[in-house]
Amino acid sequence: MPAAPANAATSSVALTAAVWLPSESFFVRRIALEPTAETAPQVEIALETVAPFAVTQLFHGYLRAANGGHALVFATYRRLFAEASWDGASVVAPTFLALLGDAPTTARIRRWHDGTTCVVAAWDGASDLPAVVLARTTEAATEAAVRAELLAECQRRLGVEASVEEFSGTVQLAQLKTGEWQLTPGSGGGGRQVETRLTPEACDTIDVRDKEVLVERRKQLRRDRMLWRVVQGSVVAIMLAGLLELGLIAGGVLLKQQRELQTQIAPEIARIQAAQSLGTRIEEMSRRRLRPFEMLAVLNSVRPGGIIFTRSVTTGQGGIDIEAQTANADAVGVFESALRALPMVETIEVRDLRLRDGMTTFQLAATFKVGTLSSVTGTGGAP
Repeated sequence: MPAAPANAATSSVALTAAVWLPSESFFVRRIALEPTAETAPQVEIALETVAPFAVTQLFHGYLRAANGGHALVFATYRRLFAEASWDGASVVAPTFLALLGDAPTTARIRRWHDGTTCVVAAWDGASDLPAVVLARTTEAATEAAVRAELLAECQRRLGVEASVEEFSGTVQLAQLKTGEWQLTPGSGGGGRQVETRLTPEACDTIDVRDKEVLVERRKQLRRDRMLWRVVQGSVVAIMLAGLLELGLIAGGVLLKQQRELQTQIAPEIARIQAAQSLGTRIEEMSRRRLRPFEMLAVLNSVRPGGIIFTRSVTTGQGGIDIEAQTANADAVGVFESALRALPMVETIEVRDLRLRDGMTTFQLAATFKVGTLSSVTGTGGAP
């Protein structure tokens, strides 16, 4: 993966500003999705398979297709960027997204360059998301060669002959009043332009920052908006009280109006307190989340190479059931013994051991000791 430019996100940004990262710092894959299932877990599972680093070492985001059948997943190595410099940014994402607007419906390639970077995106007609996205830095002496090389590689991966659209110039960025971000990748042949509009919902998924940080940031924004509405309501109430006071003649009438105002504010205060209590409860529940990937990481750390997991299901907060197969029946006993020796494993049960056509299948039920999975950070182990 190429290194990020020296000036890539190295200074703090103003609140609500966006940080657009260099495309050449990302690797990009289009993955198939189950439209009815939640997207984020599918993306993380795909990254575990295709990413060059563990997910915990990556900044990643994704863009979901309009029909929900695909997602464009992009990730970069965390150490290439200073995350602290993004505080206050409304979104942090790669610039190649500017090429994705007005998606072609047939095989098509778009190539964009600005003198220092060349990006090529290729569509195969099967989705409104590109099947291939490649990016590389260029210099004046090598620009033509790099552009030709990236185009040839895209044509090869696409596997079909595709027409090419050329764009050049600086990517133009603008935030619309609707909250959408509009990206335009310079101008194309004949003055043609494409515009990519990213809705606030899309900005939530393309943002490559740490997901837990984003969740906490969104909670804070919701709290800030609620408090701002309360302040606005209080200011209006105070102004109304002042106007009423000027119109009152008798002290008794003034006292009555003040009591009515207090009665009006009391339900709002109660609602805020209830919302705060609910937010605290949700945060406590999120800390007790299931840890399927950590369980698999522990199992994989001692799994013999000949054993293949075919299915896994969590059973409660600290349990997991595995269906597996192997061509070497002795490997099952070796695997069971290795698991029993692990200090974080509480119980191990191997059942339904069957041999058919030279292949041994079995089920493995594992239960982990409370609190031991919080120190597991990756899913390494046997391939």
